[in-house]
Amino acid sequence: MRALLKLFLDIGFLSGRPQDLPASRALLVLVAVLALLTNYLVDTGFSHNMQRLSFATAQTSLLGLWVGLFIAIRRFWIRYGQTMTAIYGSNVLINLITWPLSLGHGFGAVASEVLAIALALWFAAIVTKILWHALELPLVLSALMTLTGIFLSGWVLITLFPLPKS
Repeated sequence: MRALLKLFLDIGFLSGRPQDLPASRALLVLVAVLALLTNYLVDTGFSHNMQRLSFATAQTSLLGLWVGLFIAIRRFWIRYGQTMTAIYGSNVLINLITWPLSLGHGFGAVASEVLAIALALWFAAIVTKILWHALELPLVLSALMTLTGIFLSGWVLITLFPLPKS
C-alpha cells in the first residue's frame, strides 16, 4: 500500500509514470470512486447535495470520457486503465490539498483564489505529463490535448449546471 501511495505522489510531483502503476481494474474503480467523492467534497458551489453529487459525477465522468477519446484516437486502448488510474489518483491528490480551501480555513479570499489557480495549473501539468507518456506525443501536443479536454469539460459542466446566483 505504501509503495502504491508513493507511486501516486511521484506522479503528482511529475517524476512518476502512469505505466509504473499496476494494471488493475479494481484499483481504477477505487481511485475513480475516490475522485468522485473528493470532487463532491471540494465542490461547495451548490447548496443542494443532489446538485453537488450530480456535478461531481459529471466532472469525474467527463474526465474519463475525454481522456478515453484521445486514447481511442491514438488506438492505445490497452493503456486506458493505467492512464485513468494515474489521472484519477492525481485528481484525488489535488482535491485533498484543495479541500481546506473549500472549507474556508486559514486563507484570505485572494490567497485562496491564487492557490486554487496554482493547483488547477498543477493538475493540468500532471495530466499533460500522464498523456505524454500514455499517448507518445510531443509534450506540447499533450498539453494542448489536456487544455482542450479541461476547457470542453468546463463548458459542458457550466452548460449543465449553471453557476448559482449569489
